[in-house]
Amino acid sequence: MKKILGILSVIAIAMVIFGLVSNHTNASKPLFDKGTGDELETAKRISLDVLRDRAARSAVGNVDEFQITNVQIDSLKMAHTKVQQTVGGIPVWEGEAIVHLKADGSLSTVTDALHERIAVNTEPSLTKEDAISAATGNYAGEAKITESSKVDMWIFRGEDRDHLVYRVETPRVDGSKGTSAPVDFIDAQTGKRVWGYDNLKTATGNSLYSGTVTLNTSSVGATFYLEDTTKKIGTFNMNSTGNESTGTGGTQSRYTDTNDVWDATIQRAGVDAQYGAVKTFDYYQLIHGRNGIDGLGGPGTTTSAATGQAMIVSRVHFGSSGAYNNAFWFNNQMTYGDGNGTTFSPLTSLDVAGHEMTHGVTEKTANLTYASESGALNEGFSDVFGAMVERYARGGVTNSDTWKIGEQIYTPSTAGDALRYMANTHGNGTQTTGGNPDHYTERLYQGACTPNGSTNDYCGVHTNSGILNKAFYLSSEGGTHHVSGVTTTGMGATDAEKIYFRGLTVYMTAGTNFAAARTALLNAATDLFGSTSAQYNTIATAWCAVGVGTCPGGPTPTPTPTPTPGSNLLVNGGFETSKTPWVSSGTGAVYTASGTLGRTGTGYFSFGGRNNRTGTAYQTVAIPTTATGTLSFWMNTTSAETTTTTQYDKLFIEVRNTSGTLLTTLATYSNLNKTPAGYQQKSLNVAAYKGQTVRVQFRTTNDSSLTTTFRVDDAVLQ
Repeated sequence: MKKILGILSVIAIAMVIFGLVSNHTNASKPLFDKGTGDELETAKRISLDVLRDRAARSAVGNVDEFQITNVQIDSLKMAHTKVQQTVGGIPVWEGEAIVHLKADGSLSTVTDALHERIAVNTEPSLTKEDAISAATGNYAGEAKITESSKVDMWIFRGEDRDHLVYRVETPRVDGSKGTSAPVDFIDAQTGKRVWGYDNLKTATGNSLYSGTVTLNTSSVGATFYLEDTTKKIGTFNMNSTGNESTGTGGTQSRYTDTNDVWDATIQRAGVDAQYGAVKTFDYYQLIHGRNGIDGLGGPGTTTSAATGQAMIVSRVHFGSSGAYNNAFWFNNQMTYGDGNGTTFSPLTSLDVAGHEMTHGVTEKTANLTYASESGALNEGFSDVFGAMVERYARGGVTNSDTWKIGEQIYTPSTAGDALRYMANTHGNGTQTTGGNPDHYTERLYQGACTPNGSTNDYCGVHTNSGILNKAFYLSSEGGTHHVSGVTTTGMGATDAEKIYFRGLTVYMTAGTNFAAARTALLNAATDLFGSTSAQYNTIATAWCAVGVGTCPGGPTPTPTPTPTPGSNLLVNGGFETSKTPWVSSGTGAVYTASGTLGRTGTGYFSFGGRNNRTGTAYQTVAIPTTATGTLSFWMNTTSAETTTTTQYDKLFIEVRNTSGTLLTTLATYSNLNKTPAGYQQKSLNVAAYKGQTVRVQFRTTNDSSLTTTFRVDDAVLQ
């Protein structure tokens, strides 16, 4: 018999978390200091209490089933406990939370990306082998499989319902143009592909791009190796091969030399890769206190010839054609192609090394999913820290080349250009169109988007990254944005890089979107400089400038339907920060202040969502006779109902008088509105109520069967 798991509310705990925390709090003796085993256990215990308290007021499931994936005490003596949401022992894709505690054990904030009201059959009908066959059958490219498929089981929240899925990764790292690491989510009951993305993150010696550099090498007898055994970093020659026949990475050989002067032609790309890896290692260790890519001095793969230690590995001259136009982080190591000499020269420049190895840092921390907004953030942070690694290696000097990505390797016959531009993502100049977007309203693939590597760059990971790039540039250097007209006063790269690093590694989760990234960075700025600091205001202003959130001190043009400040008769129609002045009642109306499922920002209302639920949310508003008389809002409907004809669960849009008496029902939406998927804008006529003061109300009813959720955001009355 199939087992259907539906997550119900957890019984409210008897003791509120403030009481639990206050028993441990002593201002003169912080709970957290050096990160001892006892301190980590205390952090776990308090953090789970925090989550239990929150679970009593939501429907995220049994916290005691969640898996603790990481606990750390940082240099500010704050504790951060990260958990993975599970249902019946199966992890929920992008269902995570991070509890952030102050040094005294009190709650700072929670990064909450937990999914509510999961309903899914947790018994698969298909085997792992079936899922591999389905994923292989979906592949339409020509690259060959080079490693055994990796398969694990997840619960995945789709556009219309929750799925039990096998996540199948089939590495095709053969050095051809189609080199990739496709990840397919195969429904464990039907065998259909429900989602997917590409897990291949792209984008003295005599070097190609940094002149003569000094490197630490090692030796055995009279043979020197391009391997730094102190930092455990080594570079290897792929000899223009790439997994096509062996399935194990092609012909990888050690770089050797007899006099420790690495000046042969075949060695120069290796020198650049080794130099880039060492400088990236130094940057993260000396600027951010991070030991290696994984925080533990690694990750190590191939061992050193001299000591047998596992090293952080870079591989150059990859690809059987000898002209591979890419570089990537995959399987805990860096790989560089030689380029075709026209589009790219060997892809071993400093910023590319920093960019690709930052994908490793991201993988070991936030693990941002490489698709859609989280994927664009993944790429954007790699650009940011690629630029900062280059700046560090060049003596901490910021110049125009700092804000160019790949300027030394892109189109070698064209001087002064670059692969991407952070100062002006639209191009190398003052243009305001073309290139990559730098404002949220300009982003590509708005609305529903199915990630695809050949048709949409996995919903714009390499293009929409321009929004974060511009935000970081403004945070550092300042300027006025061409879309919003907002002027930012820069704080300089030194403070900006610290905030962005902490925001990424401490406050973000796999599914973080642009709005949640802004919140994460503001949290980081608060930790480092205070919530009233100039740095905090700079972060808020820079992200406001690129269309994410509002500016300090008042409303600012944002990517919402609100045309200009003051023209929306509704107050807080975007539901940001709090629900005030909206008034809600009933268990079927749930306000979220800091979530990831809104259309814009982090605030929104969810109606329904559970069986036998009713709820309302309304605002009293005076509609002048000069108003247009139009109410608009954005609604995202998801439903487990399968019918295409019957309205079981409903959302009513009503106008009532100030006493609550119904005047009219403007519209009724139901489970049938789950298609098309994603947020859809609705526009309703309220002209009959001009000159009156009325309540604008959302009201929901959910029956006792399958659930429907109506998420509402960005309401405007004009």
